[in-house]
Amino acid sequence: MAKLIITRVSEWNNKAREFGIYLNNNKIGVISDGETKEFEIDSGKYKINGKIDWCKSPMLEFETVENESTKIEIAGFKYVNIVIPIALGFSLIYLLLKNLFEIDLKFLIVFTGIGFLFPLYYITFGKNKYLRIRETK
Repeated sequence: MAKLIITRVSEWNNKAREFGIYLNNNKIGVISDGETKEFEIDSGKYKINGKIDWCKSPMLEFETVENESTKIEIAGFKYVNIVIPIALGFSLIYLLLKNLFEIDLKFLIVFTGIGFLFPLYYITFGKNKYLRIRETK
C-alpha cells in the first residue's frame, strides 16, 4: 500500500469550513484548517481535487508507488491573505483622512473596490480555481 499525505494550509478566510477531498471523483474525507491527514491507497495513477461548497480545485493527476508516500498540499486561492487586508486598509485610510482631515482621496475607493471584487471572481467565474492543489516533495 502507498500512503497519501494531504496538508491543508491554515488561512483565515476558510478557517471555519472543511474541504472535501475527492480521489478519482469519490469522496475519501474532509480536512480542516491547518490539518494534515494520511490515507492508505493502492499504488497506481490517481486524480485528486478538493471541494468547498460549489467551488473546487483543478484536478491534479499523480502516481503512487508501493511503500512510498505522496504529499499533496491544498489551500485557498492565491493572494487571498494579502488582497482583503489591503482593501480593508485602504478603506480605513480613506475614512480616517476624510473624517479627521477632510481630505477626500476618491482613488482609495477604487482600490478598495478592486480588492473586494477579487474574491468575487473566485466564487463566480473562477469557482473551479477557488482552491489550489499541488504535489509537494
